[in-house]
Amino acid sequence: MKHIIKNLVFILFLIFLLPGTIHAQTTTVISYPCSLVLYPVKDTSNALGTALIAKVKKPFTNTPQSPVRERQSVGIYADWLPLPSSYGDYDQYEGFAQVPDVISWRFKLVPVKEAAPSWFGGTPWVGKFDEISLEIPVNTRVEVRLSNSKRDKLGPVVLQNSLQGCGK
Repeated sequence: MKHIIKNLVFILFLIFLLPGTIHAQTTTVISYPCSLVLYPVKDTSNALGTALIAKVKKPFTNTPQSPVRERQSVGIYADWLPLPSSYGDYDQYEGFAQVPDVISWRFKLVPVKEAAPSWFGGTPWVGKFDEISLEIPVNTRVEVRLSNSKRDKLGPVVLQNSLQGCGK
């Protein structure tokens, strides 16, 4: 009988406490603004990036009298990236932010034309998306991914990190 009660307590623990823990991880929102380093998934010489997650106030329309709304913004600066074609059938990089199993956002990164480009290679790419109405949780992942713009096909992750260090 003692064994059955012990098992029952353990099952109740799993049913009631663990889902709450999982839910708490996804609902803990970040502290704004938040910045993080994006690290390479594979050894890519010198490649690193940064992401800035911030609240922005934007008008609803382009008219001067337009009311303002608050949105969350994800901006990415990625440096020392090789040409996307060096990875295969890709022609650009995209920023990708996702709350696992909930929602994701994709946005195009554009190469920065440098006044004095490095003779060693590697190009900086930048982009942002500022139409996020969701309060972004700490389990959100920010990534730089390869992309084929002609086929609208998102490729593998090149740089990534999560917002775990941005919690309140």
